[in-house]
Amino acid sequence: MAHTLTLQDWLDRLRPGQTPIFQHTKTCLLALRDRLEQIGVREVTSLILADPLACLRLIYLANNRVSRHFASDVATVEHAVMMQGLGVYLDKVATFPVIEEAPIAREPDSLASLYRLLRLAQHAAWQARDFAVLHSDVRAEEVEVAALLYYAPEFLFWLDAPDTARELARLRRSMEPQAAERQVLGFELEPLRLMLLEAWRIPEVIRDMLDARYMERSRNTILHACLDIAHRSRYGWWNEKLMADYEALAGIEGTPVEVVITTVHRNAVRVAHHGAWIPAPPAAAWLPMLPGLWPHEQPAAESRPANEDAAVSAQPGAAAPDSASVCLAPDPAALKSVVEQIEQHLDSSLNLNQMLALVLKGLHHGLGLSRVVFAMVTPDGQRVKSRFTLGIGAQEPLRHFEFPLQSPDLFGRLMTKMQAVWVNADNQVRLWPMVRPELKAMIGEGEFLAMSLYVGDKPFGLIYGDRGRAGCRLDAPTYEGFKSLCLLASRGLTNLKKG
Repeated sequence: MAHTLTLQDWLDRLRPGQTPIFQHTKTCLLALRDRLEQIGVREVTSLILADPLACLRLIYLANNRVSRHFASDVATVEHAVMMQGLGVYLDKVATFPVIEEAPIAREPDSLASLYRLLRLAQHAAWQARDFAVLHSDVRAEEVEVAALLYYAPEFLFWLDAPDTARELARLRRSMEPQAAERQVLGFELEPLRLMLLEAWRIPEVIRDMLDARYMERSRNTILHACLDIAHRSRYGWWNEKLMADYEALAGIEGTPVEVVITTVHRNAVRVAHHGAWIPAPPAAAWLPMLPGLWPHEQPAAESRPANEDAAVSAQPGAAAPDSASVCLAPDPAALKSVVEQIEQHLDSSLNLNQMLALVLKGLHHGLGLSRVVFAMVTPDGQRVKSRFTLGIGAQEPLRHFEFPLQSPDLFGRLMTKMQAVWVNADNQVRLWPMVRPELKAMIGEGEFLAMSLYVGDKPFGLIYGDRGRAGCRLDAPTYEGFKSLCLLASRGLTNLKKG
């Protein structure tokens, strides 16, 4: 086909300032506006980070304001929201256009393609952030934003040049993506992506992560492996090329490939549950499939698995797998590895984030706790508030675990000295009434573990863990392992404080 638009033409044409967002995002954000006094910035950012178009619009406008109060670049959603004010941003959301009312919504096949692209972007971003956190990256949201903005040109093609997007999608089903891009556009998408991000004034720290020239950097390795995993898993999990991505992540994280694969699969289930509102099947739907050939994507309908009876929730619009329904199995090898790493660094050679990342990793992978929270005493000494979480979706209330330090409830009593509790069927009648109502709503009625941490004679924080809400039971060995790991964490934190 003739290339009527040059690279510069596309740079001039694709501008994200008034980009529509998905209706679900707008509805949820407006619901938060109605209770502005009770929410925090993280509740808003989690919704924006689930919508690549909302993320693109916010980051673009934050870096292209005529009058900016800050000289630094804005590389995260949290920074962008705080820069303009939570209330101001939520007020503006009411005026945002939505995808479902845009011209593309009149073309069901094109709208379905946008939903599939949304699933892909969400999956890549979720994997990228989780592996960045596991790598003790204290700015993991930047990696997540880079994963979302990777897909920005393709979203804008569907919105501003749907004929081009459809032709690209058609040719990609029969040839390599780069070849299809050269045939349709006259050039590959990668240089256009980087040029667009630079033209939009997206911060250099984000652009560099998407630049193939810097692949030796750990962040770039994590990001590109996760992008590839999200791309390949759309067609099943038996693609041999996925092993190269798993090995790259294993090398960066310093963990066995088997642990990486387990983490990837768990993340796929969690992001599927997180995006259950999207009428397109998630990659996690193909996890139960047996090895076999995968049919090419059809232009007007979702691909169906080669063995339909082996797939779960494969129908478009079907409910995504529920992360809370997965009972994780403990991994003694992973636990041993974490314990050894902590013991090797009890000399204050790790910083706080690195130490806690190891502890959470041991609890999550080693002990098989589906949801883990590390909460810290706030600087004013008045409250205990969630600082790090693992295995908890961005929209799950448990992500905002918090209680008064001097509270007379169960968690407040735990903070009076270093001690642990295992709430289970044998003691629930006695202990459950001692839990504050808002925490009951966050936790659910399943079993859980909790232990307070002290540094010297002062309370430092609390670790919470459970196996979800699906009746996944805890046991005595897990409780003992939990207490041992928490005690080891306390030793590490005490030395860190001294150092």
